[in-house]
Amino acid sequence: MTNAPRNDAPATRRPPRVDASMTLLTEVMDRPLDPGYAEAAARRASGQEQSKGPRAWLLVVTLGILLGFVTTTATVDLRAPQGSAIAARQVLEDEITDRRETVDELTARATALSEETEALQNVALSDVDPALLESLKVDGVTNGSIAVTGPGIVVTLKDAPAGLGASDEDSFQKKVQDMDLQHVVNGLWASGAEAIAINGQRLTPLSAVRSAGEAILVDLQPLIGPYRVEAIGDPDTLETAFARSAAQDYLMTISQAWGIQQSRVAQSKLSLPGNGVQRLYYAYAVDSTATGGDEPTGTDSSPAEQESTE
Repeated sequence: MTNAPRNDAPATRRPPRVDASMTLLTEVMDRPLDPGYAEAAARRASGQEQSKGPRAWLLVVTLGILLGFVTTTATVDLRAPQGSAIAARQVLEDEITDRRETVDELTARATALSEETEALQNVALSDVDPALLESLKVDGVTNGSIAVTGPGIVVTLKDAPAGLGASDEDSFQKKVQDMDLQHVVNGLWASGAEAIAINGQRLTPLSAVRSAGEAILVDLQPLIGPYRVEAIGDPDTLETAFARSAAQDYLMTISQAWGIQQSRVAQSKLSLPGNGVQRLYYAYAVDSTATGGDEPTGTDSSPAEQESTE
């Protein structure tokens, strides 16, 4: 009896051992469809599943319309302002209007009193001390308290046209900002301007050009573009010095980068309004009998620091 070689023996295969850690993966690979879905698909294929009748579809449609109506009603009720909120808003609007009228009245009164004070001052000092009167006029031009007229230049800034990407994320950069006006004003002062106004708002040594959101404020007064910066001084000197200043380079940069429109025109006559009598924040009480010296003399050993409203 001869034994068959190992190579000729029939091959026997054992079933693979199931790894317990692979149960989930095995289920996904072998049975990708959930049994419930498989059973429903089988019933649908065999025609055993009953189709929904008209009554069921009518119920579904009615329920959908009802849910939509309830949702819409709730949304409208939430967005609609309540009566108390409307009344409170109306009270605030009325108060703002009243306060604005009060401010306008006080501003007009302050302007009239300033003009009256200036007229009385001219009458009182014209014969007594003409030199002092002339000095006060020069100071009034410097601090912006009196109106001035003379030649100068006008620098105008405008927002970029609406068609140049007004809806993209850089739209804010395409509008004139407070820093743009600050550069122009500082450049004009450095170029020799004697008086400056922005959209008729006279600038003083205490003026501030700032922003609140997208609004530009000059001394807390909101301005609307285009922004007209008027500067009184020798037009030729202002033109030459401003063209060589860093402010002109800045304007060219924002014009090329963001499309800000800018122009500069010489004017033979400009009229800038006064900003009223300026308030002195600190003053020293000086003895009228003082004969000289750097420090004021008087009954007190130290100068009394007080606020002057004149």
